[in-house]
Amino acid sequence: MTRLAAPAALGLAAALLIIAAPADGTGSSTDEIVATPAMIRDFMIQNVCLDARGAVLPGVSPVDGAPVCVEQRDLRPGERLPYHKHDHPSPEQRAGAPLGYQRHDSFPVETAGFGPVVEHSFDFGAGEGRRFGVFDRGSDGGDITVLSPGWVSIAATEDGGLGFQLFVGECEGAVTPAALTHSWIVAEFDADRAAPLQGETVARLGDLTIGHQETCPARFGAAFTSWHVAPFRYRAALGQAGPLTLTTLISDHYGGARRDTADHVERFYFTRELGSTRWERWQNAAGNRRFSAAQIADLAKAIAASGRCSTAEMPGGGAPLAMVDCREWTRIVPPADPAGDRPGFFIDALRARPDLPAFFAAPGSAR
Repeated sequence: MTRLAAPAALGLAAALLIIAAPADGTGSSTDEIVATPAMIRDFMIQNVCLDARGAVLPGVSPVDGAPVCVEQRDLRPGERLPYHKHDHPSPEQRAGAPLGYQRHDSFPVETAGFGPVVEHSFDFGAGEGRRFGVFDRGSDGGDITVLSPGWVSIAATEDGGLGFQLFVGECEGAVTPAALTHSWIVAEFDADRAAPLQGETVARLGDLTIGHQETCPARFGAAFTSWHVAPFRYRAALGQAGPLTLTTLISDHYGGARRDTADHVERFYFTRELGSTRWERWQNAAGNRRFSAAQIADLAKAIAASGRCSTAEMPGGGAPLAMVDCREWTRIVPPADPAGDRPGFFIDALRARPDLPAFFAAPGSAR
């Protein structure tokens, strides 16, 4: 899975933006986090703020610290978005990209094959005629997470690299919805037993590109995967409150069956307040067929200098890893419509295409 870097966002010599304000302590204790379907769903979907009467508050997010937010809950399918999550521009690019490069909302969508899934949109709005709120083909996209008994997995993705892709777990014959439920695993759990939300596994999955999505592949790759819950300190935007410390589900997807020899790692961060909140790409610093060790060192230096993300610990396991890309969607932006913006974006765009897999169609549709 790839993520497009914003134009000119890497390779910059900008000084690291340091925020010295103390963490505000937002977020629940990890002691109450157990691996239940309801808890994992809560980590996937961003919350809305409610007033004293239980009404949704447009323009208010659960991390604002606003006194009017007396309660919060997950967004519901079809419910308007009362705020958006954006990433952070590099300091010298704030004038040209004041709202950051990418919008990344996390909301539930009803589907014919899975019931509710969660869309995590990739909406670029800076450079080359891109606009927030409009699906720009060739750059925009998203992830689709599916929650099933025992797993939460990223079942599909689209970006400007390989286009729309399905991820399937080990299967044979025609691709069915079940094949997507144990593919790019975020976490596993026992639906019948409450246990800590942590663990590890070796996922076996295949990546199916457009034109090859009806039949299971002949071969599957291995990906060591680990997940746990911990407090994490996120940066905040200028003019907003100081850095946020939120209880976070952190999932590491290694390139290979072993951590000590992994080619790369993709790390995903999910919070109960904001859903998908951060993503990182780590590369083996020794280099590979695509990048030399010197190129990886340059990419790591550039992303650190950009100030786009707070600092993070290197994934464990023994491989020498360097972070080469990152997005942190903690810049809260109000909706264009005072009543909240319509949630449709990535899956809406998929449903307009004739080659859409039928299980992502709207319930009751002709497909």
